Amino acid sequence: MSASDQITDCPLCGGTENDVSEQLSGAQLRQLWKQLGHEFTRDAWGRIHERYLVKLHRCQQCGFAFFDPNLGGNEAFYRQVEHAEYYTPDRPEFTRTLKFAGRRGLRRILDVGCGSGAFLGLAKRAGHEVCGIELNGHAAAKARANGHTVFELLLQDLDPAQTGGAFDLITLFQVLEHLPNPVRVVREALARLKSGGFISIAVPSDEGICRWTSLDPHQWPPHHVSRWRRKDFIQLARVTELRLVKCGGDILLGSGIEQSWKVHNALVPVVERRSYPGGEALLRMISFAYRKTGMKFLFPRWGSSLYGYFQKK
Repeated sequence: MSASDQITDCPLCGGTENDVSEQLSGAQLRQLWKQLGHEFTRDAWGRIHERYLVKLHRCQQCGFAFFDPNLGGNEAFYRQVEHAEYYTPDRPEFTRTLKFAGRRGLRRILDVGCGSGAFLGLAKRAGHEVCGIELNGHAAAKARANGHTVFELLLQDLDPAQTGGAFDLITLFQVLEHLPNPVRVVREALARLKSGGFISIAVPSDEGICRWTSLDPHQWPPHHVSRWRRKDFIQLARVTELRLVKCGGDILLGSGIEQSWKVHNALVPVVERRSYPGGEALLRMISFAYRKTGMKFLFPRWGSSLYGYFQKK
């Protein structure tokens, strides 16, 4: 099998030493997606041919987990991966961020990676002045059809004159894990904030339920090129000179346990690993006991996402 010999520096701290903690071939990734009902054309895979080894690196200096940033998805990939549930209309970070904005009196909001405009709609109905950025033309068109102002460009190319000036709040929901240089994008958001403004970030959690489904191809290139922990939010605040006001994780629900268990057991035959034991009967029993005993309150950060609020100093 082949893989790039280029040494990949940590995109979070810039560290030059890292270890490879896991790897999958392009052929395995294709089969994993196929198990989930998705097949992609050759151009959607970019550099990841069938014999290519996709490696998960972990920085020796800060512990951040990342892939070669050049393996991120192209336009063809994101056009083909989109499906009815891809842009979830109701995520925990939506209502949580609107409550945060309401308490702080944050009126002007920019949603980066706004998809088809689900959060924009909620924020607008709550009385906020909103606009979005979305590179997926199909999703951006849906958002505009619902009356939202959406720009199809990179954040670095957004002219403040187009938006009426700086923002009180910029949101990056499920965005940073897709980006080759997340630090640069956060700095670009910082430059478009008012003094004392906030950035709200949500990413898949590498400390929660996602650990149970490490074979899920959504967590691998071309889809994701990094994995995040709470420690990484602290490092992100440090390198961008932002103040981390609060960070936490979604609550793990019983439905999340069931879904992760089923996804893992559906995918393990592709790489000849062991499935979780017990079958559907044991799964239903565990999920029922988890819900009825209130165990979700014992694991407050084991859900699918982490969130953080960062303030401009």
